[in-house]
This record gives sequence, structure tokens and C-alpha cells, in this order.
Amino acid sequence: MKKYFVVSDIHSFYFPFITELQRKEFDINNDEHILIFCGDLFDRGPDSKKVYEFIKSLPVSRRILIRGNHEYLFIDLLYKDAPDYYDISNGTLKTIDDLTDNKYLNFCDMVCDEKLKGIKNWILSNEWVDYYETNNYIFTHSFIPLTIDDSSYIKHMYSVDVGFLSFNHKWRNVTQKEFENATWGCPWKLAKQGLNKTGKTIVCGHWHTSDFFNNLKNLKYKYNLYISNPIFKSKRYKLIGIDACTAVTNKVNVLVLSESDLW
Repeated sequence: MKKYFVVSDIHSFYFPFITELQRKEFDINNDEHILIFCGDLFDRGPDSKKVYEFIKSLPVSRRILIRGNHEYLFIDLLYKDAPDYYDISNGTLKTIDDLTDNKYLNFCDMVCDEKLKGIKNWILSNEWVDYYETNNYIFTHSFIPLTIDDSSYIKHMYSVDVGFLSFNHKWRNVTQKEFENATWGCPWKLAKQGLNKTGKTIVCGHWHTSDFFNNLKNLKYKYNLYISNPIFKSKRYKLIGIDACTAVTNKVNVLVLSESDLW
């Protein structure tokens, strides 16, 4: 029986990622072991190249790749004449520097690198999707696309307020831009407002799970962002959060599901 290993928000931290995969007994040579990656492969960490090479070493049939907001930031940067401040603060500029082996001093030369063009085309290819759905789960980076009742709001407002959002019964058939906008949402806020009306459990990353516990569970003691971000599971909200905020905790969560769990 196939076994699925679900990860998210690796953010170029190769060793915490591999360490937890090994601890959960993922076998790179086992054809029954499938990796589901819920976005944000790069940025912030020191090992973009190692993470990329590991993902590419898996057969296509054993990797399910879902775009996160940092995949979109990566693609956007490669179309620019110069980086914006957030390309630097988010680590995206460092990522493309690392992937080209730090051999360029000029930004224009860097983004014209053939390897980067290949990675961009790979992320834009049909191998990468915006969600993966089974009978029981919807895997996505943050949340499913919603109806925006006030068109004056821009994508970043997804993570600030939810009063202008409502469930979209046609969420699977929205535009690419609407899927991109949805990668910025705050999953626990959206779930708390009852916006998951799919009947399935959403599995997501994007937001550190300490906030899931502190805001969706009636806890006596609060979770500390800088200490512990374990996997969050809620039957009430039909939500599983797996982002361990690796940049501050130096850990990656790996959710293991059997084939029977999914279908």
C-alpha cells in the first residue's frame, strides 16, 4: 500500500527536511513512498540547491508539487529588471544567487541564467499544481480560493481580514491569479470563519502552527512560536496545518498518511 509523506514550507532548509523525512521512515528507493509538497520550496534557508536536487531526484510519479506564494515570488522576480525590497527580505534574491552558484554580480545576468529559466519553466509546468484533491483531503499551500465580495481588496488582504470573503462553490475553476491570491491567506482565520465548506479536510502550510493551536484550541498554556510548532489537526474545522516555521525552529513537520486515509 502506498504511503504519503506531506511537507510544506521547507524554505531551503535541507537538513531539517531530510532529517525528519528519515525519522518518519521515508525511503527514497521505495516506489510506494510518495511526497506531497504543499509549497514554498525555496527562500530564507542556506541550501536551495540541495533541496532542488533532492526533489528532482524523485521520479515524477512519486512527487506531487503544489505551488506556494514563494513559488510565485520566485517566478515574478525572474521577470523583473531589478529586485524589490521584499525580494531581498523574503530571501528570493538569495535563492536565485544560490541556484546559480553565486557566479553573477549583475542581476540581469543572474536572471538570464539558463538553469534559472529551466527551474522557472518547471514551476510553471503542469507538474506543479495549485491543489491536490482526494476523497477525504484537499492539499494546498494556504487555503482554497474564495469569493472576494469587495473587489477593492488586493491579494495581501487575504491575511488581514476575512469579512469580505465567502465560500466559492466553483473554487476549482477559478483563474490562475485567484489561486495565486489564495496562497497569501491565513488558514486558521479562514477556517475559523467557517469558510471551508468542501466537506473535506484542508491540509496546508504557509502559517506557523503555533497560531493554529493558540487561536483554534482552548488551551491552558500558549504555544511559543520559537519553541514548538507541531502538526495541528482539527476535526471541528476540518483543517491540518503543518508549517513548523523552519527558519526559527530548525524543524520540518512531516505528515504521514496511508493510501486508505486519502481515498
